[in-house]
Amino acid sequence: MQLNFLDKVRQYYAAHPLRTIVLVALAFRLLAVFFAKGYMMHDDHFLTVEPSASWAAGKNFNDWLPGIGNQREHPEPISFFYLGFLYVFFRVMHWIGIENPDTQMYLMRAVHALYSLLTIYFAWKISLRIDSLKTAKSVAWLLAIIAIMPNFAVRNLVEFVCQPPLLAAFWLLISSHVFDRDTTAVNWKKLLLGSLIMGLAVGFRYQLVLVSFGVGLVLLWYRHIKQAIAFGLVAFLGFFLTQIDDIILWGGQPFQHLFGYFEYNKTHALNYPGSPWAYLSFIGIFILPPVSLMLLSGFVRSWRKLLFIVLPASVFILFHLFYPNKQERFLLPVLPLFVIAGVAGWYRIQQESVFWMNRARLVKTMVGIFLFVNLSAMMVLCFTYSKSSRVEAMLYLYNRGDCDNFIREYSHADGAAMPPQFYAANWSSYYEFGARVDPEGIVRHMDKIEEENRGSVHERPLPDYLLFYDDTRLEDRLNGMKKYFQLEYCTTIEPGWFDRLLHNLNDKNTLERVHIYKIHHTPKTFLP
Repeated sequence: MQLNFLDKVRQYYAAHPLRTIVLVALAFRLLAVFFAKGYMMHDDHFLTVEPSASWAAGKNFNDWLPGIGNQREHPEPISFFYLGFLYVFFRVMHWIGIENPDTQMYLMRAVHALYSLLTIYFAWKISLRIDSLKTAKSVAWLLAIIAIMPNFAVRNLVEFVCQPPLLAAFWLLISSHVFDRDTTAVNWKKLLLGSLIMGLAVGFRYQLVLVSFGVGLVLLWYRHIKQAIAFGLVAFLGFFLTQIDDIILWGGQPFQHLFGYFEYNKTHALNYPGSPWAYLSFIGIFILPPVSLMLLSGFVRSWRKLLFIVLPASVFILFHLFYPNKQERFLLPVLPLFVIAGVAGWYRIQQESVFWMNRARLVKTMVGIFLFVNLSAMMVLCFTYSKSSRVEAMLYLYNRGDCDNFIREYSHADGAAMPPQFYAANWSSYYEFGARVDPEGIVRHMDKIEEENRGSVHERPLPDYLLFYDDTRLEDRLNGMKKYFQLEYCTTIEPGWFDRLLHNLNDKNTLERVHIYKIHHTPKTFLP
């Protein structure tokens, strides 16, 4: 009797559960690679792609590197470890002749999609080690299909990039038996390697030092003093290796970016306040209810048996709960740990609770509701092109092939979002006219500005294009610019459906329609 397709799939899944889950996860992530273009927020582009791509092009985005066309005395408060990998990526792109920024980002997203599968792999290994095959399957499936996973996995988010080394470190530490009560069987090779990788994870995301601190607390609680000391020293060594660039860039002084990060947060933490309720997104958006509530109860239930996971994750979460600056994505690094402990604990609750043992149908119904809503949201996010008008405006300039520089003109007194110059492959210092800027003085001296900056890393050529952001008083603004420039209309870049949706939900989310005009440099162009 011939098996139908579904029977063959079931047989394959039964024989190769992890491989099947990874293939499904890869399929959804590939959708995001091709269709989830753009960037979600400032940090997953301007703190990652822009600086590293500018370095690869021989430029110095925002003067982040000292001594290259600037007299910078203090470092940017961000780790350069991840940026170093991105720099190598863009250098390779230039070396093999791939110059189109859109193509580069397709490949960038593909690399991140493949890399993110390691999160599923190590979560599976951890779950299988500490609990059961059933738990490992559920954990892997959740990390494969949680609604945000495909989209966020292909972003340049350090909160996601740090997950594979963090889980790899936990897998090695657990496999070393360092969390067993009896320390005679400790595998020191795995312990030291796991500690080293934990330090590397902190290099990606400084806040993961809280997870390392939690691991140290567990070892001290178990009275594994030698192991705790070894873990701390080797983890510190791993972190030190990620900060070598400080010694190179800042005259042999280590940890300059780390100190800058501390100083920045001490000074600016209250500039970005947030309600503790913002972190309900952890159990309301990142993982949709009712499964999120099941995982939360399981996470709490696991505190004794899985203390080596629950305590480090809890230290991380509680710190962010009390720290003034609250952004939902800050919790993402420990999301896999939350899922692992949550699933294991929930299955224990089901096994021990008479209430839930007698309500198997209710559990199936809740999981079914979650799957329907979650998969629907995931498919939407797989096709979400965020900040599309900003990106497409820059790609338009790149494809025109004649843009040496441009002017960004906006109407809002509080400014406008930064243009992602990477997509224009243009690192010139652009001109900016806004509600508080009188353009006449700048326009009058543009030729002098160009001459003064020629040949520097901050070249400021005469502008070839003028970009109007948003439609507010557009006719008046256009007539104002025509006093100084001879303009030819080129095109209007419309915002994408996702940006329109966010704006309709909350008008604080800017909706940017970009009107692009060609500037003709004729004797009438500039003021006499």
